[in-house]
Amino acid sequence: MNSALLLIGIALLSLAAATDVKQCPKSKARALSADEVTISNCPKSRCILKRNTEASITMKLKPERDFAELTSDIQGIILDVPLPFPGYYGTSACPHIYDESGEHKVGCPLKAGQTYTYKNSFKILPVYPTVSLEIHWGLGDKQGDVACFQLPAKIKA
Repeated sequence: MNSALLLIGIALLSLAAATDVKQCPKSKARALSADEVTISNCPKSRCILKRNTEASITMKLKPERDFAELTSDIQGIILDVPLPFPGYYGTSACPHIYDESGEHKVGCPLKAGQTYTYKNSFKILPVYPTVSLEIHWGLGDKQGDVACFQLPAKIKA
């Protein structure tokens, strides 16, 4: 009986840590569910990102086609103006690709139908303004995305 309660508790904690995301408007990638994306300090409604801290992201990927390389498309959208996150936008995502369990780094290429885990962290720089924004997080190549999502966030002092 105690082990059943423990499993239920772990399941509830993992659901609480999941982040609700919405599909990027122009992406043809499969929409990600809340249990496939976890971002620290991002409850279901809105991410709260404190300046001078670091946030982490974990995302499950299951490409519908092979990807030789992956590039990060990470932007903050403020008043409908996309602003690249310095140091993250346009960089290779391959060093952040792990096996499905998230324990072993596998990098690129990614094979169609296989599940991978993307793990990364990003700094909330002290120069970022305290503002509400939409975070756009895409991973893909010139032919399209393997994953892309957006979610509301607020940068706080």
